[in-house]
Amino acid sequence: MTSVARHGARLLRLLALVAAAALGAGCAKDPTSVGVTIDADPTVPPILILRTTIARADDPTVQSSSERSSPYASDAADRPGPFLFPVGMLLTVDSSFAGAVTVSVEGLDWDTHAVIAGGSADADVVAQKMTAASLTLAPIRGGVPDGGTD
Repeated sequence: MTSVARHGARLLRLLALVAAAALGAGCAKDPTSVGVTIDADPTVPPILILRTTIARADDPTVQSSSERSSPYASDAADRPGPFLFPVGMLLTVDSSFAGAVTVSVEGLDWDTHAVIAGGSADADVVAQKMTAASLTLAPIRGGVPDGGTD
């Protein structure tokens, strides 16, 4: 083996060790998340978009939110089919959300993004763990829930 080949082989081994160390360091922490089970009152209209928000109880201005379209197919070319309830969602948050939080879910109208249903639940988030929460969506009429929530 020539010195160039030996040097190249050592370099490859060193790169493999660095890559293995980097992968090990990247997998050291589990995610902080909330597993939410969402149900819907039978009077809730079909929902194609869900907006989820997790807000810290001690400072509701600190929040994490996202929107998801239904994964179900429909016969309409420009929109999905409605969500089928109950549905489960895993919401990942920064570990700084550890402690008491409020989980809110809103059903949005596909065309206007107006809130047509909503619900919320309290939960206690633990850093690098999954917390469970469940809630029931109720219809929203004129900005006010029209029915019960969990």
